[in-house]
Amino acid sequence: MICRSDIRRFDGDSADTLHAAVWPRQAEGLRFVAWVVLDKATGRYSPSNRAPAFTIAWVPAERVRDESSTPAEIDAALGDVDQIPLIVEKRQLWPVAYHSDSGAPFPCVGIKGKPMILVARVEDIVPNTHGQLTFGWRIP
Repeated sequence: MICRSDIRRFDGDSADTLHAAVWPRQAEGLRFVAWVVLDKATGRYSPSNRAPAFTIAWVPAERVRDESSTPAEIDAALGDVDQIPLIVEKRQLWPVAYHSDSGAPFPCVGIKGKPMILVARVEDIVPNTHGQLTFGWRIP
């Protein structure tokens, strides 16, 4: 099996929200989603009370134009009735997480004959923290 990773970074000193779109690009499935939030002063994992909220969902391809889609486009896509939530975590819960497929990839989802796009919204990113989302794809 071959895996490809896509990474989206965020910085609480630059913005309190991250909106990102990720195309599956010929992937067969999503193997994992992971994130880490670090305290800039110590370089250690952020305490839970400083963890942002995470929303990750599949959305119809026509709702986002590309990986540089605007926050408004991603918010609208997350509000679409055809979106399929994958991970929804409240703030102040998980500064570090790893969601695995447990050996069977989360399938890449399609609608209307087109593959769906994975979008992420990270909210309430605290100043003096930074981190990243990592998406691991199974590719043929």
